[in-house]
Amino acid sequence: MNILTEDFLLEVYYILTYVTFREFRARHHPSLVQVDAVVYLVDSYDKERFAESKKELDALLSDESLTTVPFLILGNKIDIPYAASEEELRYHLGLTNFTTGKGNVNLSDSNVRPMEVFMCSIVKKMGYGDGFKWLSQYIK
Repeated sequence: MNILTEDFLLEVYYILTYVTFREFRARHHPSLVQVDAVVYLVDSYDKERFAESKKELDALLSDESLTTVPFLILGNKIDIPYAASEEELRYHLGLTNFTTGKGNVNLSDSNVRPMEVFMCSIVKKMGYGDGFKWLSQYIK
């Protein structure tokens, strides 16, 4: 699926949780040699699956082909009562002290991978725009 934003064109792939990124690329897109960014969507209401989501995120973060790629983590479904807060999601994903900041953060002179959490509601069309705007500053 392709999504055209104000600043760039996104080519989006939905990777099922039972397939790793490496398996997905090998089976379905062997020609996918360049990844400019990763957008990782988490159901912030389904707290029982946070451990599974952390495991999948950790696998992506440790993938050798993605070491310099910026990561946007979107906590979805904030429109549902009792969905996790941003702080709770950060804690359960092990990101409490590992994100780089939401503003215009210049990381070009460092070896730090841009990574940030934004809360959103896809259904209510809110929050994810800020995340994509943040991400756009790191896409070459």
